[in-house]
Amino acid sequence: MTNNNILEVHNVSKKYKDQIVLDNINFSIKTGEIVGLVGPNGAGKTTIMSIIVGLIKNYEGTVIIDGQNIKNYKGSKKQVGCVIEAPGFYPNLTGYENLEYFGEIFGGVEKIQIDEVVKFLGLESSIHKKTKKYSLGMKQRLGIAQAVLGYPKLLILDEPTNGLDPNVIPSIREFIKNIASEKGISVVISSHILTEIEAMCDRVIFIKKGKLIEEVNMHESKAKSTSSYIFETDKRSELVNFFMSKSLKAEMIDGEKVKVEISDKEAKSVLPDIIQAGIAVSGMYKQKVSLEDKFIKSMGGNIVE
Repeated sequence: MTNNNILEVHNVSKKYKDQIVLDNINFSIKTGEIVGLVGPNGAGKTTIMSIIVGLIKNYEGTVIIDGQNIKNYKGSKKQVGCVIEAPGFYPNLTGYENLEYFGEIFGGVEKIQIDEVVKFLGLESSIHKKTKKYSLGMKQRLGIAQAVLGYPKLLILDEPTNGLDPNVIPSIREFIKNIASEKGISVVISSHILTEIEAMCDRVIFIKKGKLIEEVNMHESKAKSTSSYIFETDKRSELVNFFMSKSLKAEMIDGEKVKVEISDKEAKSVLPDIIQAGIAVSGMYKQKVSLEDKFIKSMGGNIVE
């Protein structure tokens, strides 16, 4: 294992008959790091997560967790916690009884830890009800609770906020950030709510058609204040051509507007040149590039596969 990587994925590929689902995927995750997997439906996110947690065993390549190839792992301690698709529980047991049962299977899970996780996830009012009476959102929260029992070194969460009320999602986000920073648990998370991924992740990996196409370091991105500028003009074509002549990427958007990827320094210095070129600009303002903007750009505008 290199550096302090808790997870290393090397040259992982997966085929179903003649269909390539994963194509030579490589990435690593450090201790306590939260990494988002982002891509359209069918991109391969759930497949790579299922491989990491051992649900899919027939694949090419190597997955190393805490220095050990998962194909050769023979330890007894829980290495990975996961919520992939709908979590399953014993319907006639209460939420608490389910957690106690899984805690015994994992070993070394004390009552105080169960109580702590239940409180963090806001499950106190429903934890002693039978899980067959749980809503989808309650099952999702209980699934996250079950996944972190024993505080594994790696947590895999596939759409963990699916079915949750919007007012609950921020507490889930804070819980995930807390276990990463306080417990040193590394987290791989996928979600279609890109604002949540942006708010909690250290890095984001973009996947399209089974290939890793880009990685974004969210801390570097924020530090650089990656931005676009919007210029308002009635000469959009001329302005786009002007920017293109200076090797700046520009496009016409709604109304009399041109969007250009440009630094703050360039934006200030280029305005006199625009005016000198005979292009009247009625307004100019900065637009922060969101993760959603990066996603659309990385996917080539093709969100739905």
